[in-house]
Amino acid sequence: MMDEPGKGETTEDPGMSPEQAARHWQVQLHLAEREVKDWCEYGDKVQKRYRREQQAALRNRKQRQFSILYSNTETLKSALYARTPKPDVRRRFGDRNPVARTVAEIVERALSYCADNTQHDRAYRSGVHDLTLPGRGVVRLDYTAETTQVPQVDPLTGQPAIGPDGQPVMVDQIAEQEIKEQHVYWRDFLWSPGQCWNEVTWVAFRHRMSRKDLKDNGFENPDEIPLNWAPDMGDKSDRDIPDDIKRAEVWEVWCKTSLRRYWIVKGYNKALRIDEDPYELEGFWPLAEPLSAVLGTDSYVPTAYYAEYEDQAEDLDEITGRISNLVKALKRRGVYDASVPELKRLAKAGDNEFIGVDGAKYNLVQQAGGLKKAFDTEDIKPIADTLIGLYEQRDRLIQAIYEVSGISDIVRGSTNPNETATAQNIKAQFGSMRLRDAQREVQRWVRDTYRLKAELICQNFTPEKLASITGMNAEDQLFQQAMQVLRSDEMRGYQIDIETDSTVFEDAEAEKQSRVEMLTAMGGMAQQWLPVVQMGGPPMLKLVGELMSFGVRGFKAGRTMEDSIDEAFQALAQQQAQAAQQPPLPDPAVVKAEADMKAKEAEMAMKREGHQMDMQGKVMDLQVKQQSAAIDMQAQQAKAAFARDAGVMALQQKAANGQQRPN
Repeated sequence: MMDEPGKGETTEDPGMSPEQAARHWQVQLHLAEREVKDWCEYGDKVQKRYRREQQAALRNRKQRQFSILYSNTETLKSALYARTPKPDVRRRFGDRNPVARTVAEIVERALSYCADNTQHDRAYRSGVHDLTLPGRGVVRLDYTAETTQVPQVDPLTGQPAIGPDGQPVMVDQIAEQEIKEQHVYWRDFLWSPGQCWNEVTWVAFRHRMSRKDLKDNGFENPDEIPLNWAPDMGDKSDRDIPDDIKRAEVWEVWCKTSLRRYWIVKGYNKALRIDEDPYELEGFWPLAEPLSAVLGTDSYVPTAYYAEYEDQAEDLDEITGRISNLVKALKRRGVYDASVPELKRLAKAGDNEFIGVDGAKYNLVQQAGGLKKAFDTEDIKPIADTLIGLYEQRDRLIQAIYEVSGISDIVRGSTNPNETATAQNIKAQFGSMRLRDAQREVQRWVRDTYRLKAELICQNFTPEKLASITGMNAEDQLFQQAMQVLRSDEMRGYQIDIETDSTVFEDAEAEKQSRVEMLTAMGGMAQQWLPVVQMGGPPMLKLVGELMSFGVRGFKAGRTMEDSIDEAFQALAQQQAQAAQQPPLPDPAVVKAEADMKAKEAEMAMKREGHQMDMQGKVMDLQVKQQSAAIDMQAQQAKAAFARDAGVMALQQKAANGQQRPN
């Protein structure tokens, strides 16, 4: 296990030397092991039954087991942890603070990135597995950072700094960072005795390390550390086991009272190392409160679920063994007349197979009463009746175990086709009620682990690392402001809340119904409030936006739409504000009336112009007629003058002619 550089160095505890720490913690570990001794032994028994390790020995005694523990455990694991949980980081107060929104987005993306591997899900599933068998599930966090040597840059010149030897000054720089969940086997976890988790003052994790592991962890004098653990090698003694197989049992003790971490090996006279607070977490410990099966108020030592129905399971095994023995005894057996050897062949004859016998033997069989009398078989009806009773008793025991364990028939996936839907829903609700507390405990455990993980990310990951895994721009001003919030535990807690989505199996039909209800409700709300928004303006728009956000918040399917609704109403508010700055649009009725009036005025003007044109035409016609009459009169006058002149001329001509006649 590697630590962050600079945080794993040995320090002198002013109140306890390494020798004193070794003596103190070896005593504490011994007391803690005595506290959980009975629980550990029972946990081993439960695991052996689950894996059927005792089955080989039972077979030698001709006994059988009913795998009720395996069935219940697999059902319970699926009901408590069905799929990988996803982080859900939201602004604590739902305001429109852009910095808080960026902080939430950074943390959620970082958690999603760190959870995108198989080991992450396997750790949680292993913890739930330990919960359902021995009764205690533990997952811890491990932060590692790899460094590299880079030249130090002079802030004034921007060039690499040169040391007295003429070489560039090299400094450590974080090259890679990683946070991962580690499953802790239930026997490798100890805690200080107490009545509840709040009274626990220290926790310890056991590691089995080789000589190389001891050197890699930087412990002093690794060759002197005793290798006090070896696998079971049968009849071989410890001296016959090579050192490359042996390991040192190293206990990593996290003491919340002194805020220090101690590395202890039983039988070694001093602590391997004493570390200051390695991660500087708010709660100090690198794990959330472990999962526990059945807890009382007098001790934090759990009780396995199997202990609650162990008696019924043993009775079930006994009945299963009896059924197996009686089934073996349920055979058709009897005697026959040996003087007719063909009767023996008849017991093994095939379908439609007839066996020939001579007449004397055939007559002998007929005289004895036929084949029915030739065989005298054992009565197996009492055995069959006993088996029926045993099967019925076994079914009742199985049902009793389901009642005790809380696994109803609906949760197990079986149902009666003759039952009504209401009856099945009642059974499903009953089954979920029995498991609801355990489901909430698993969700709490995953959520608290995510919060610790987020705290480690925010405190230790560099801005460049966060920018690379979240896809954001490290030079963005909003990102830099968010980093200041992330580095502060108090500010971060005020701004965001870290949750997880449900870890239980989702009902597809219920999810569809929820979406339909949400869309129906939002559509009806939009139709009802749209006229109000149009008449009320920005104040009513803000109210409707808050109401819609409040409405979708109640639907699980609508939680992802809150930000989109906020953005949409912000855009509408901006549009209304811009529209308010522009001159108001005229009333359409007024515009229509003005247009109608202008059209009437234009029509009247056109009529007036037409009337004027008609008058002008009539005047012109009159003038033309007058001119024509004047012309006619002038023509008549000219004609008359011409006629008059012609008469005068004629008279003058006659007169002239008269004067020239001879006398």
